[in-house]
Amino acid sequence: KTILVRAFANLLPQMSKVEILESTRIYSIAGHLDPSMPLIVNRPFREIHHTASAVSIIGGGALSAKPGEITLAHNGVLFFDEITEFPKYVLEALRQPLEDKYINISRANFNARFPCNFIFIGTMNPCPCGYKTDSKIRCICTPHDIQNYLKKLSGPILDRIDIFLDVPNIPIKNIFNEKPTVRKVPNSNAIFIKVSGKNLVIILNKLGLKSGNKKTNNQSSIQTG
Repeated sequence: KTILVRAFANLLPQMSKVEILESTRIYSIAGHLDPSMPLIVNRPFREIHHTASAVSIIGGGALSAKPGEITLAHNGVLFFDEITEFPKYVLEALRQPLEDKYINISRANFNARFPCNFIFIGTMNPCPCGYKTDSKIRCICTPHDIQNYLKKLSGPILDRIDIFLDVPNIPIKNIFNEKPTVRKVPNSNAIFIKVSGKNLVIILNKLGLKSGNKKTNNQSSIQTG
């Protein structure tokens, strides 16, 4: 699952000039801009460990506002590996950013609003031991264990996830013995993604909408990914 998600980041269309400037400003404010690379030209991919604090993910600080991982993932991908291992209060804190594509941070000394329009991807096992759907290894989890494991993902969080995929275990020998049946043209995937991205922008502009659930003319928003 993790390998597939990391590969997904390379399938995204290139950023526009506006997106490059947005991401560059964010990384500059956060102090993550590399002097040797003054512009963020590749879509951000932020992989978060479940031990990360809520402040590091959402953003904030005691004395000044600092962008969190959800803002650093703006225009890119935010990846929660083993999402059910994250504290429930951290997952619930994502409800507003996933819906509104920005985060408001209020403290006694300041108020800040950061953009966070990202593709959110999470991976998880079907049960605590990971073998509930395995045909060869017996699952040792009780129904109570599985219920508590899945309870961390509340209804509102699940409502904000558009696509659910079941990834079965594939024997290693099948992966290495598999022979390609179709000969692909070099860079055909990149060309297809680039054309599809341009077509999506044209369609959304005709509808008076922008990608990422952003409204432009009092019209209802649509999910684009």
